[in-house]
Amino acid sequence: MSDIAATGRHDLRDALDLLSEQVADGILHAEPVYSETRLPAAVVQPLVRANVAEILTALAGETSSLAPARETGRVTAAEGIQLDLLQDAYRLAGLRIWEELARRLRHQSDTGALLRASSRVWSAIDRSSNVAVRSHLEAAAGFGESMARTELLRGILTGAVQDLETARRALGLPADVMLVVAVTAQGPASGGVPGSMAGSTAGAARGARSGTSPAAASDPDRVTTRWLIHEGDRLTLVAAPTSPDAQEALAGLAAGTRTGASRPFTSLADAPAALAQARTAVRSLSPGQAGLSCFGDRPLDALLAADDERAGELALAVLGGLRERDPRDEELLLATVEAWFEHGGSGTRAAAALHCHRNTVLNRLARVADLTGRDVNDPRAAAELYAAVRARRLQPTVLGTIHPAAILTALPAENQHRPGPSQG
Repeated sequence: MSDIAATGRHDLRDALDLLSEQVADGILHAEPVYSETRLPAAVVQPLVRANVAEILTALAGETSSLAPARETGRVTAAEGIQLDLLQDAYRLAGLRIWEELARRLRHQSDTGALLRASSRVWSAIDRSSNVAVRSHLEAAAGFGESMARTELLRGILTGAVQDLETARRALGLPADVMLVVAVTAQGPASGGVPGSMAGSTAGAARGARSGTSPAAASDPDRVTTRWLIHEGDRLTLVAAPTSPDAQEALAGLAAGTRTGASRPFTSLADAPAALAQARTAVRSLSPGQAGLSCFGDRPLDALLAADDERAGELALAVLGGLRERDPRDEELLLATVEAWFEHGGSGTRAAAALHCHRNTVLNRLARVADLTGRDVNDPRAAAELYAAVRARRLQPTVLGTIHPAAILTALPAENQHRPGPSQG
């Protein structure tokens, strides 16, 4: 051990908090790029503290794992931080540590001891910096591969890739399987896109603002999935031996989310059409509604979702008379119409579902007929009414928005029977 080590004046671990704060502040203030990525102060500060602690441990003559340096290299590569900025950060750390050590040794008259102390500091800095750089380069190479696969998958889904067999092999997709495309939408019901970073390191994607790297399914022996994030939605290509296997995988994807799925297909050439189907299917779910919507399961909703403008016109044309009503009253009437259809036109069952009297249901339906000119007992009028209510649910802003729970606060005295629907 050197004479510096013998006096203990090289041990700066009592200054860890101060040094970590100085280094982190210097990095963040010197390089705006950190605030432009997902490496703001809340991320940089713990990384800096862990690295400074490891360097001070090495200066104290103890063994350090260098794990913080490896993690720093991986994280900075994931966010596209350039190598020179990474190395500058370690140089800044070395400068601050040396300044503190020099301050403590300011009365040291042994020039050789000062030189040895300086050498120990910069040797520890170089060791950590070199490990971080190697980790950065290794991670960046992996991310580059993943991003290439992501773009390949994007090309398949958009029809931009022509050599589909080569693309299939590059993505590791099995041959002769059932394929399904799923779209998981970001929104209130999904709590964000599930697993948007799963199966890839945090930032394959500086582009992941436009997409992340594909990830494999949890059961590769039966189902393979490849996915990317695009404009906030997760696009997943599912490859499974059979349609039931694909459905099981889709059920997992859809848990707690808004997910739309295409019909099964067998050729990657059909992937762009399948993506369009999946997008229509997810839009067939009412806003805020979680679950799996498969293309073809909700044909009317799919038709309405496929043409927002026409659907909006339908809702306004049929339900426009409700616009003058109090929003809570409007919601009562809409919910009653829905319950009527859901229970096969039975006033009794609809009333049970709405927790009101059968006469209340008939009374409300008569009011709907007055306001819309459409009686649910007329099949053609009932069809228009049902389609308009579905359009209204899919586009709540067409006539204004109110949460269905609001009907509990708006229960007028409606138990007197009025002429009108009499079924059930």
